[in-house]
Amino acid sequence: MSVNDVTRIDIRQFLQRQQGERYKAFVIHGPPLASKTKFARKLAEISPGGVYLDVLRYVIERPELAQQIDMIDVTALQRLVILYAINTGARLLLVDELDFLIPIWSDDLTEFKYMVRSLSVAQTPAVIGFILQTRYELEEWNLPNGANNQNRILHIENIQALQP
Repeated sequence: MSVNDVTRIDIRQFLQRQQGERYKAFVIHGPPLASKTKFARKLAEISPGGVYLDVLRYVIERPELAQQIDMIDVTALQRLVILYAINTGARLLLVDELDFLIPIWSDDLTEFKYMVRSLSVAQTPAVIGFILQTRYELEEWNLPNGANNQNRILHIENIQALQP
């Protein structure tokens, strides 16, 4: 099934459902230059309690992290994201610019997938969205959540344009 054959997702309705779910994480992916960052910034801006986190900038601006940039594994990212969500009081945290970390992780994204699958309300009340470039491992991944079994892995082209 091609991207164009899929019904467009209303991201606000999706996020509202995610707030009531036990598992709070999802992924938005798309090809380079697909305006993923612009979309994530706008979504954070218009969402109550929305916060945008540029992980690359966050790491570079902190010398203690920048010196260990090649050691930021999925567990370290998970800790960073949970603490950031708690410290900012985010209800929605959109985590972007983390593609630079993928070479540090397993080739098939096993640990990252496990983290996304298991991030729950017990760890943070915030819904956490990860923004990544499309990879085969993401395109083939189905991660249902809740009673309606909606996939938590979303292609940017399947999401309706944001209206103010």
